[in-house]
Amino acid sequence: MTGKKKSAAKKEPAAAPAPESAAPALAINPGFRPEIWFPAPVWARHVPDHERIDAHILSVLEELERNGRAITRSNVGGWHSAANLHLGPELAEIRRIIGNACAGCATHLSFDFDRFEMFFQEMWLNRNGPGDFNKAHVHPNSILSGAYYAKVPAKSGNIEFYDPVRERVMSTFPVKARTRINSQAMEYRGREGLLLIFPGWLQHSVQPNRSEDFRVSISFNMGFRPKGTGRPAA
Repeated sequence: MTGKKKSAAKKEPAAAPAPESAAPALAINPGFRPEIWFPAPVWARHVPDHERIDAHILSVLEELERNGRAITRSNVGGWHSAANLHLGPELAEIRRIIGNACAGCATHLSFDFDRFEMFFQEMWLNRNGPGDFNKAHVHPNSILSGAYYAKVPAKSGNIEFYDPVRERVMSTFPVKARTRINSQAMEYRGREGLLLIFPGWLQHSVQPNRSEDFRVSISFNMGFRPKGTGRPAA
C-alpha cells in the first residue's frame, strides 16, 4: 500500500524587524546591581613635572596682572584675565597638555572624531585671594570645560559640583552615608598639578578662599567644529 505524500508544512511569514530606537537596548543584569545611566562625569589627572609648569604660569600671571585688564564672570573678588590666552604662545605647553587630555575624555564619550574636531574656545587665568570665591555657574556651549591648578594654599577653597538632575531634590531620603549615586553635591580639593575636566553643563562653584595667600588656576572651554574647516559647528 502506497503511503500518501505528506504536504510540506506551511511556512509562517517572517516577522517584521523591530523598529530602530535611539535608546540603547537594555541588557539583563543578573547581579541586580544598579546600572548607571545619564552620568555627570568628572575626570581628574595629576600632571607630571608640574612644578616647572606652575612656576611658568605664575610668571605669566604676574605679567598679565601688570599689563592686562581684569574681567568679571562668576568670580566675586579675585582677578580674572581675558579669556583669549589660548591664542598666544605664553601658555603653549599647558594648553597642549589640556588639549590632549580633553581628547581622551571625548573618546570616553564616543565623540565623532571622524567628522568633527575639538578646539579651544576660551582659556583664562584666575587668581583668588583671601575671601574670594566663584558663584555657581555653568559654561554654555562648551562640550568640555575644566581647571588646572598652579598654586593651591591649604584652605584656599574647593571646587564643588552639583547634581544636574534638579528634580531629584523632590524625592530625597535618609541615607547612612553619601555616595556617588545618592549625593546632590560633591567637591574636589585642589592641589598643584591637578587637572579637572567636566562637561560644560555641569554646574559648579568655588568655595571662599580661607587662607592668607592666593590660589591660581587656569580655566578653559572646548568647542567642536566640522573637521578641517576651521569653522565652528552650526
